[in-house]
Amino acid sequence: MKYLGTTSALVLLAATVIACSGGGIDSTFEEPTPGAETQPGPSEESEAGTGESVDDKDSVSQEGKEAVCKDGWDTADKAEWTKDKEGMTKSEGSVLERTLTLVEGSGGEIDLVNHPGRGDQTVLVTPTEFVDGVTPLVVSLHGFGGDSAYQSVYVPLHERVNSDGFGLLLPNGIQDSEGNRFWNPTDECCDPGKSGEDDVTYLTELVAEARKVKEFGAVYFFGYSNGGFMSHHMACKGLPGLRAVASLAGTSYVEDSSCERAPPVSALHIHGTEDSVILFEGDASEPNPAGDGERAFYLGAGEIVERWSRKAGCEWPDNSQPYATMDLDRYVAGPETRMYRAGCGEGISVELWSEVGSGHAPGYDDDFVDALLGWLLSQG
Repeated sequence: MKYLGTTSALVLLAATVIACSGGGIDSTFEEPTPGAETQPGPSEESEAGTGESVDDKDSVSQEGKEAVCKDGWDTADKAEWTKDKEGMTKSEGSVLERTLTLVEGSGGEIDLVNHPGRGDQTVLVTPTEFVDGVTPLVVSLHGFGGDSAYQSVYVPLHERVNSDGFGLLLPNGIQDSEGNRFWNPTDECCDPGKSGEDDVTYLTELVAEARKVKEFGAVYFFGYSNGGFMSHHMACKGLPGLRAVASLAGTSYVEDSSCERAPPVSALHIHGTEDSVILFEGDASEPNPAGDGERAFYLGAGEIVERWSRKAGCEWPDNSQPYATMDLDRYVAGPETRMYRAGCGEGISVELWSEVGSGHAPGYDDDFVDALLGWLLSQG
């Protein structure tokens, strides 16, 4: 194993992950009601640190922008999710140490990428068989309150770098006043809590630093919840070399001035219809900070794929029918995931994977990783 920068001692990790469920269904898509009782999600949601229920749209709406930057979760959520992970015990060590411990078994080459501005280090995993200018780079972004270790346990992309032939960058958002790591996914959201940090510039520069380690080809972003918002935002800002974004339970803001000049990219939106933290149908109840009378705050699942379809010159069908179904969420009985796609030309794909009955943190296994990477790496 080789490192760029200071080497830290490794310690054993056991990680826990945000887990939430509940919400409503977007009328844009006629989703069938699951034929059997759904399996309960990891726990009932509460806003971080408050214990307040977020079971309905009104309570989520009252929190407004905080819902985008802060996934509803608490200690009980994480403990419940951990029950399903064999061999996991209490987390120890720094986030860098825990992430290194996780990925060192991947069989790939491991580097630490230094960011010149923040002075932090990010784990980069690359396959042993690397093709200069061809091997793609996947950037995986955690949700609010998580980190690169949590993200790697929830969606273990590092296990596939050799078999699927891609590099993996595992960044961390900086901490807010309460010690929670999160991303700045809009021009308005989260700025006071993050002391003006610019995550678009940070991630752009981090990818550039990773390219100094290896000559990567296309870049793909995948994010969970707050990280999903950030992934969409990176596409809006036009990250050089970005080919596609995939977002799980994280959409984008209604005001799209940042996206007006965004180049077309392939986009995959994955969302549970019963997500009560980031609602499947979006939340238009908050006033627009611009005061222009337009609705706000974040887009529903149907709206976000329609936005990327328009930008790419694709046609999203009015009465969309799934082209496939899959059983990805072990918390929900039967094949809950309905897959829809826009009519796009060659080189662009816009899809919605609507998970009927799934909450904010579906219970995934290898099948989800297979499906996610299969989509991302097929985007050129």
